[in-house]
Amino acid sequence: MNKNNLLITIKKELRSVFRDKKTIIMILAFPLMIGVLIFLYGFMDTEMVGTETTKYKVGINYEPTEVEEIYLKEMQLETKYFRTTGAVKEAYDNGNLEAYVLKENDTYTIYIDDSDMTATTVGTLIESYLSSYNKYLGDLYLYENNIDPEVVYDNIQIEFKNVDGEETSTTALMLTMVIGIAFSYIIISISLATINMATSAIATEKENGTLETILTLPITTNELIIGKYLATVIIGLCSSIMGFIITLVSIKVASLKFEIYKEFTMNFPTIALGILICFVASCLIAGLAIAATSSSKSYKEAQAAGQTLEIISMIPMFIQVLDVNTTTYFYFIPILSHTTILMDLYSNNINYMNLLYTIISTIIYTVIVLKFLLTKFKSEKVLFQS
Repeated sequence: MNKNNLLITIKKELRSVFRDKKTIIMILAFPLMIGVLIFLYGFMDTEMVGTETTKYKVGINYEPTEVEEIYLKEMQLETKYFRTTGAVKEAYDNGNLEAYVLKENDTYTIYIDDSDMTATTVGTLIESYLSSYNKYLGDLYLYENNIDPEVVYDNIQIEFKNVDGEETSTTALMLTMVIGIAFSYIIISISLATINMATSAIATEKENGTLETILTLPITTNELIIGKYLATVIIGLCSSIMGFIITLVSIKVASLKFEIYKEFTMNFPTIALGILICFVASCLIAGLAIAATSSSKSYKEAQAAGQTLEIISMIPMFIQVLDVNTTTYFYFIPILSHTTILMDLYSNNINYMNLLYTIISTIIYTVIVLKFLLTKFKSEKVLFQS
C-alpha cells in the first residue's frame, strides 16, 4: 500500500472539510454544548435549594408566628398579608406574586402555576417551610408533655452507599448523572462529525462524479478507502478530544461555584485512558459512518442513512438518565461500552477488566468493519452507482 497515496487522500479530505465553514462549525461547535450543559445543571441545582440573593414573593391570608417567620426567611420567601381571598388572587393574577397560601383552620393550601419552573420551585420551598413548622409544633407538644423528641423521631438512620459499599451522597448521585450525560455527548459528537465527513468523502463525490475520476489516477481502491477512513477518524477524534477537554475543564471550573461538582476528581491516568477511549471509539464509529453512507447515491440520502447511527449513539444517554444497572455485557456493546467506561473512569468505579473488554471488543469490531468496507468497495456497483 502506497503511503504517499494515503497521505494525499487524507490531506484532500481534511482540506475539503476545513474549507466548508458550515460543516466545521457544526463539527466543532457541538462539543461546546457539553460545557453549557454542565453549567446549566449547576445553576439548576443551585436554583432548587435557593440562594441568599433570591427572594420569592408569596401572598398569605394569615399572620405568621415568629417561628414561621424564621422558616420563611430560611427558604427565601417574602410574604405579603392579604385580608381577603379575592385580594390575594387579584395580586397573583397581576403578576405581583409567585404563589399564594390560604389558611383555613389547620389546613394550608398552596396555589402555584405548575407549568412554570419558578413557581414549582417556590411551591417546594413553601412545602419545606410548612414541614419545618409542622415538626416544630410536634416537638413543642412533646416537650410540653415531658417527652424527648429524639426518642420519638430518632428511630432510624439514613445513609447513602454505592453498590460497592462505599459511602456516597445525593450530590454524588447527581454528579454521576451529569457526567454520564456529558460523556454521552462526547460519543454523539463523534457520530455527528464522522457522518458529515463520510457523507462528504463518499456520497458527495459519487453525486458529483469525481469518485470515478479519482480512480483513474495511480491509486488503488483500498488506498482510497483507507485514506478516506483515516481522515474520518481524525475528524471524529478531534471532535471527541475537544468535547473531552471541554467536559473536564468545565467541571473543574464549575466546581469553584457549584457544590454538585466539589467531589469530582481527575488525574493523569484517567485523562490518558479517557483519550484512549475517545481514540478507539473514533476508529469504530468512523468505519460505521462510512458503512452507513456508502450505499447512498446522493448527499441527502447519505444524511438520512447517517441519522440511524446518530440515534444509536444517543441510546447510552437515555440509559444513564434511566439509571439502568450496568452489567458486564455493556462493555461488549459498541458505543454503549465507550460511554459506560468513560463514566466508570470518573466515578471512581473503574474495573480494569471491563476497560480491557471495551478496548479489545472495539478493536475487533473495527477490524470487521474495515474488512467489510474494503470488500464492499471492490464492487463497481457501490463505487459508481448514481
